[in-house]
Amino acid sequence: ETLHVKIAGVVASTGVFAQSGSLVLVSSHDYQAAAPNTAVSYSVVDVTTANQAHTDAAVKAINQQFPLASTQTVADALKAQQSSIDNISKFLEIAGLLALLIGGVGIVNTMQVLLSRRKTEIAMLKTAGYRRVDLYLLFGLEAGLLGLVGGVLGAAAATGVSYLVRALMQNIGITVPFLLNPWTIVGGVAIGLVTALIFGLMPIVQAANIRPLNVIRELPESRGVSRVALTIALLVILSILFCALAIVILNNDVVLGIEAVYGTFAFLLLLSVFFGLVVFIVSKLPVPEHFNFKHLALILVSVATSVLVYLALPVFGVLLFAASLMGIVIVLLPRTWKVSTKMALRNIGRQRVRTTTTMLALFIGVFTVGLVLALGADLQAQISSSFAQNLTYNVVTMTSGTDTTTLQAKLGTVPGLSKTSTDTYTQTLPTSINGQPLQQALPTGNRRQEVINFLSTMEGYDLAHTTPSLTIAQGRNLNARDAGTNNIVISDLLSSAGPFQMHLKPGDTVTFSSADGKTLQTATIVGIYARNSNGNHVGDVLASTNIVNTLSSPKTGITTITYMKIDTAQVNNALNTIGKIVPNATVQNLADIGAYIGQLLNNILDMLVAIASLSLIAGVIIIANAVALAMLERRRELGILKSVGYTSSTVLSEVMIENGVVGAVSALLALLLVTGAITLLGSLIFNLAFSVSSLIVVSLIAGSALLAMLTAALVAWGSVRVRPLEVLRYE
Repeated sequence: ETLHVKIAGVVASTGVFAQSGSLVLVSSHDYQAAAPNTAVSYSVVDVTTANQAHTDAAVKAINQQFPLASTQTVADALKAQQSSIDNISKFLEIAGLLALLIGGVGIVNTMQVLLSRRKTEIAMLKTAGYRRVDLYLLFGLEAGLLGLVGGVLGAAAATGVSYLVRALMQNIGITVPFLLNPWTIVGGVAIGLVTALIFGLMPIVQAANIRPLNVIRELPESRGVSRVALTIALLVILSILFCALAIVILNNDVVLGIEAVYGTFAFLLLLSVFFGLVVFIVSKLPVPEHFNFKHLALILVSVATSVLVYLALPVFGVLLFAASLMGIVIVLLPRTWKVSTKMALRNIGRQRVRTTTTMLALFIGVFTVGLVLALGADLQAQISSSFAQNLTYNVVTMTSGTDTTTLQAKLGTVPGLSKTSTDTYTQTLPTSINGQPLQQALPTGNRRQEVINFLSTMEGYDLAHTTPSLTIAQGRNLNARDAGTNNIVISDLLSSAGPFQMHLKPGDTVTFSSADGKTLQTATIVGIYARNSNGNHVGDVLASTNIVNTLSSPKTGITTITYMKIDTAQVNNALNTIGKIVPNATVQNLADIGAYIGQLLNNILDMLVAIASLSLIAGVIIIANAVALAMLERRRELGILKSVGYTSSTVLSEVMIENGVVGAVSALLALLLVTGAITLLGSLIFNLAFSVSSLIVVSLIAGSALLAMLTAALVAWGSVRVRPLEVLRYE
């Protein structure tokens, strides 16, 4: 039927209409007048009670009077969602703790740089009578102010990002209210302040223990047992304080806080040991003046290894082969280039702990970004492949009554149409399973309605001439012998392999009622199809046309589904033509579903990449701090190099090569782990073969190296231009 209406107003997407999607509100009088011969049915009946006791009584009475009805109270809805909300909250809180930990490492480096530049000032203060406690308070106040400013800026940025996420969610049809909780904002600022104080503790204590005499004489600080013991003690105190902060953030969950913090520390410690070994190996790479046997043997071993790696991971094999060839190229370079490269490699191992920390921060950033990009690319490829390979038809039309005859007679006028298939369809109500009333047969929990939905749509096939194209998981498919019978096949979601715990199997029976409740039919399950079937069916229960026709309501008539294969370039014209032939038909363009899913996935990936990039930004900041501290420590060395003829550009190139190698190696190791993680995710969770795109691997490795080199160049630009006389004046 056609209903002509006049728009009287637009409902705001708030309250009960926040997640309603496409919705038109009309009066019950107009609704019934549009189809006077159709019995009125209700999909939802809302009931308001005085209190919880009356609610429980109403639910009990409804279930007794209407055993097929599904009831849900507000408490049930909240309980059903609370578990998911709690899991998401815990995940976000732990992710936030990881971000705080990375930021804390940045705080340590930043404070070390700031306090190292003020050694003379600290020595003067101690000479003037300042005690260690006074210096603790002084520098602690500075760290607290930095944390306070960072907390305010972080809270403001979080508010802005939350608003952007809300806008993004609205673009995909989900309305999220934007509410600013003052206590949440204040809590964020407080967390920033406390984090700065916790991670600033170690550099502050180390700076306060500087000996004025060593500063005046420009002597290096001793690295005796007492200094090592102090560092270990500070690390233990830092971990305890950070664990206490984590417990507060995790809503006083002591066990989860301890597991999250010390589990992360243990994992990072293992990674640090591994990266320390990598740093040692990289810093010892040879840069010979001429070819020699050892160097050539190393190149041959590297080439052979790259061939083996290529067999399993082609892109990494190619990268390792290219790195092997660099061993030949480096020997052929001019002497000055060799010297710069060799010094850059040796500098990597000079401060092994600092270099390891830098690599670890970059590793985490590249891993998170790479994992999101690779997973998104694989999911998009799988979706595109699924639509391209599995969907035989791209347009589905549902008609009833005379519209079916009209459409079938004029199919030849639809532009671009190359193939059609026709089935029947009806809405049903399952009443019992294996003779047991449905309410008793359904599983306990909050997924009962989903089970009913999977048993409420039935599609009928003319089995004498065609059979469903399915992947059968159990039993058998329908065939010509099932024509005229009540045999059916159902989705494996309803079997023991599904999430609903229904455990239906071939041989079980299901009794269905027509929509008007006047007809009952008992069907026998002969097969269960896999959920990865080609999807060329609208109904979830597949049967012969005989049972579908029997269960169709006489008032509405038999619904016919016409599947069409239409040339992609002419889909829009075909849809317009179908709309003119049968204006009351329901038409669905399956390509729109693929486009919608793709757009939805892109929006989600954009948000995840933006969040993951914060870890990479933290890594860049740590690189900047490490370079600044290295330039401060090498100030005398830079003066000597420039006094013997080194130019500023030569020294800068050493710094850039050093950090470029660190960035490239960190990204390479991160993407190796991404490859393993993607493979496991694909096989264990999605049951698909996932891989990492070569473009993603090369782009992230090159991008990480260039980003590290650019950051190093910007930070070291002024330091490498120091005049030798300024540094060596008193030599």
